Amino acid sequence: MSFSYNNIEIEIDFNRSESEAHLEADLKTVVDYGIDRLIRERYIPWLKNEQFSDKEDERIFEGLKMTGILYSYGRIIAKYSPTGADDFFGQFEFDFESCSEYTADMLEAAAMQVYVKDGEIVRVSGFDI
Repeated sequence: MSFSYNNIEIEIDFNRSESEAHLEADLKTVVDYGIDRLIRERYIPWLKNEQFSDKEDERIFEGLKMTGILYSYGRIIAKYSPTGADDFFGQFEFDFESCSEYTADMLEAAAMQVYVKDGEIVRVSGFDI
């Protein structure tokens, strides 16, 4: 079983059999919402933070190059859960690097995490790689 987005193969990070069973449905949820929309509405604000608040969102979007996608499905305990409760979630990690001078000072490599539960996106966050 193999899935990709924008010619990037989605790699399963762990819990292979459970992840394979949920990947297609969770990917549909994220694609139907719109990955570009998630990047623009939920990831770029995190990336800009206060330090880069004067930068233009569209130029940031154009300066991001997606380099990898990881997926896993599994239980997350309440302390680390995107909802604050023990439960099972699909988790995508979309990895990016800067591909323009405009974003070069913002990131070398960073990731957007998208958590999916029962056909809904329950959280989007970012972190530096």
